[in-house]
Amino acid sequence: MVDGLDGDAYDALLTAAETYRAAVVVRLAGKAGLRTGEITRVAPRDLRDPGVASGASLLAVPDGSGTDGEAEGEPTNGAESTVAIDRETVVPASLASELRRYAESEGLDDAEPFVGVSPRRVQMIVSETAERAAARTDGAVPADVTPSDLRETFARRLLVDRGVDPHAVREAGGWETLGTLDEFLGPLDGREIAEAFAPAGGAEAGGTGAPDPDAGGRAPSALGGFEALADGEARESPLAAVPERLVESGRWAEAWVVRGSVDDGRAEVVGAAGVDREVLVDRGVTREGPWLGAVEDGEPVLTDGEPTAGGRPGIAVPAGYRDVTHGALCVVADDGAPVSDVERRELVALGRCLGWAVTAGRWRDLLHSDAVTEVEFHTADDGAFLARASAALGCAIELDSTVGVTDEASRLYLSVAGARPQGVADVVDGADGVSDLRVTETREDGCSASVRVEGGSAVRTLTEHGATVREATAEDGRVRVVADLPGGADVRPVADGLRAAFDDARLASKESVVRASRPESSFREGVADRFTDRQWAALSAAYHGGYFDWPRESTAEEVADAMEVSSPTFHNHLRKAQRALLDGLFDEEYRERR
Repeated sequence: MVDGLDGDAYDALLTAAETYRAAVVVRLAGKAGLRTGEITRVAPRDLRDPGVASGASLLAVPDGSGTDGEAEGEPTNGAESTVAIDRETVVPASLASELRRYAESEGLDDAEPFVGVSPRRVQMIVSETAERAAARTDGAVPADVTPSDLRETFARRLLVDRGVDPHAVREAGGWETLGTLDEFLGPLDGREIAEAFAPAGGAEAGGTGAPDPDAGGRAPSALGGFEALADGEARESPLAAVPERLVESGRWAEAWVVRGSVDDGRAEVVGAAGVDREVLVDRGVTREGPWLGAVEDGEPVLTDGEPTAGGRPGIAVPAGYRDVTHGALCVVADDGAPVSDVERRELVALGRCLGWAVTAGRWRDLLHSDAVTEVEFHTADDGAFLARASAALGCAIELDSTVGVTDEASRLYLSVAGARPQGVADVVDGADGVSDLRVTETREDGCSASVRVEGGSAVRTLTEHGATVREATAEDGRVRVVADLPGGADVRPVADGLRAAFDDARLASKESVVRASRPESSFREGVADRFTDRQWAALSAAYHGGYFDWPRESTAEEVADAMEVSSPTFHNHLRKAQRALLDGLFDEEYRERR
């Protein structure tokens, strides 16, 4: 059995979760301390706000004895029923928010469990995730992690890393005695014992309650960066706002963001604080150094004594979203102290949030502006699936639609002219990052089909850079993709990102365009606002998968499988989407009659 996981191993395990549900399972065990059976019982109604300053929430854990005296698993009357509670545990604010988002995306009722599967399936989900994490980390994450190991991680984090009262940990985790937690409580030296007996806030010693530098404690040095993103300061220019707030913490003397193409080893400074951009250029930041490595490899890079950092300790972390790295966030220590493991983890998380903010900003600008920059890219790279397929089969391929199925994968719906399904299947089998071909229609001269893509797709790469793909075609081994970027957006980072994936990709044209509203668009816009993301994905997947055709080209089970959700979940999303669609139609008709 694994003796708990350290912070890096836990993060790697969570990253290996291939589905939203798997991530929820890992977090409920590792961050809330739930047992396997308890994970299958907690529901949205069990979350509540305790009204404490930390922002954490309480999660009531049903004891599994059933509802109103009924056996567990029997139907009840919903809100009128009372569930017996075993205990309440504390969940971090981030996990509470994630649970609420998950419930909304899955269309869960208030009493419907977050994870509506059997305890055995929960164990399998953790086991499958651990095996993937072990493979990705060369064994740094054990392949035999269990939900019990994650509960131990929960206890160790609270007792050792955070110093929480063991009595509170026992109550939150549901352990019978304090003795159960002894293995996590190491011996204390004299200073630690004295500090434990000191008054809160250090009042008798004239202290302020601030972290003691001599004891190795520090105030959160990345907090200002998160606040800049959360408070909206970074809405227009997150790459400039975050460095400013980091320097204000006093821990970092300098902070900047570099961005550029790693192919030619050059970059540009797009935001800096505590140092002039010209000084950074003179130091060679845009030509060499670990900063460019963070952009190229997508991994944090620590440095000590690097000339480009003025000889002081520093770190560069990727600012990325999914598979796209927009640049590197770099900081240099003010006091010469090396970057701690906690600081590294804080900054890595900030880099991910910064990357998301950049991508989200592009999507927001596209949604709120009629003026866009229309770009057209071409590539004949053999790694681009559409190019490879059209060359191998001598056919023409057109993209009909794209549906996101997970954070890591999309499903492309394609019309193929001049090739049979078996030929397409053969190309899919030999393509990296492309799998699960599903044929929805067979014609004399071609077919309609969909494929799951994680890599090998110029369409997905552009979408991850915040572009809206309007058209994609492939013929004679060459892909042509037309996409929209926000008006006035810098196209170079997007082009560099596409070239990083496909060496020969080139920008064929760039044009400022005003997308005129069409008369029929008002109905669509009014109805589209009623859908959640998952409802829209279900409706789109059903439509392009031939579910609404007669006879049907795909069954509900086949569409659900393509979306990587259960059949009941698919039906839930689809019915609610259909209701929203009909509400938009008949509500409008009713208003016109009045």
